[in-house]
Amino acid sequence: MNFFVSVGAGINQIPLILEAKHANFQVIGVDMNPSAPGFYHCDLKIQESIQDYENIYIKLRELLVDGRISAVMTKSFGDAIVTAGFLCEKFGLPFLPFEESRKFLNKRLTRQQMAGSGIKMPELLTYKPRSKSGGLKIGQFPVVVKPYAGHAKQNVLMIDTPEELDAFFKTNSPAEFIIEKYIRGDEIICAGIIHNGRYSHVAMSDKKTTPRPHFVDTMHIMPSRHSNLADETANTGQALADIFNIHTSPVIMEFLVDRQGDLYLIEAIPEFGGEFIPDIMIPASTGYNHIGSLISAVTGAAFTKPSKRMNHTPVVVKYITGTNGTLTSFSTDKVKSMDNILFTRIFKHIGDRISTPVTNHDRIGVIVARGRTIESAIESAESAEKEMNIRIRND
Repeated sequence: MNFFVSVGAGINQIPLILEAKHANFQVIGVDMNPSAPGFYHCDLKIQESIQDYENIYIKLRELLVDGRISAVMTKSFGDAIVTAGFLCEKFGLPFLPFEESRKFLNKRLTRQQMAGSGIKMPELLTYKPRSKSGGLKIGQFPVVVKPYAGHAKQNVLMIDTPEELDAFFKTNSPAEFIIEKYIRGDEIICAGIIHNGRYSHVAMSDKKTTPRPHFVDTMHIMPSRHSNLADETANTGQALADIFNIHTSPVIMEFLVDRQGDLYLIEAIPEFGGEFIPDIMIPASTGYNHIGSLISAVTGAAFTKPSKRMNHTPVVVKYITGTNGTLTSFSTDKVKSMDNILFTRIFKHIGDRISTPVTNHDRIGVIVARGRTIESAIESAESAEKEMNIRIRND
């Protein structure tokens, strides 16, 4: 009997679990929450923190009376990747070395590892607490301050002056943050696959965000208007495979394209990425089964490499945001029957506090729509949002 291990069984893991079931694997779900919705689709479950990889390994060994682990994967981030790395190493499965996986928890370490590789990244600045203005000159501002560990744009800020930076570090430890020179430009996300150490580009999307200082994601658009840069981003993906000894894994990379058309890598992680890009946007736009193909690659089945000639149907992922108050009503009934609406989800509940978005967790919901053009896809998403009748009571 062949088993597939899903590290995590939350709602965002369900597409991965269903693809594994479709590939005829018995799925073992791992999650601390006994009511995790993904458990409903699993054959076996392990109630355990996804951070506790050693106990997970012990429990998996106890379960395998008559069977073998064929794959360990996750659609999550951070600690889930480290656990997947540990388990893959223990069961002799392709991924990346456990010690390399741990480095992706620390942006400072990943940058150090990539130093000298030729990958262009925003300039890293050093704050010196005992120096005037932290040792930074006015000409180096604005800067982007981000925690060396974290996700969902939490605690990511743009700071315009040395005085603002000093004020920030009066209540925050410089050791817990990295400072990057701000680059004005367009943000793009590239999804790819590393298989047998070779990187393949899958898809590129444009990203829209809220205004500074927080830059919360509000929309993803495919195809990207920077698709001519796909080969250049693929070179970065291959460099990452080489630097971190990645054998077989999904990869998500975020880039900035400046006004001169130069690429700067903001972040790269061996994961599928979120924002409904791998499970909804990529299949809807290109027809390529991103998650299913990775499962095939990891388990040794017939792997379908993404084609450079894939057609792209315009698809947008639009996030719903609000202002400070309490969510009093919404309805998705009409939206489900609307043309060109592929997916909707409201993240909040009636009575929840709503705030002007500071992190991605502050968003109210999402709509995924397609169209003959990008403009018509956006128009469909906006029409669906109006039909949801979202009401927020200002307190």
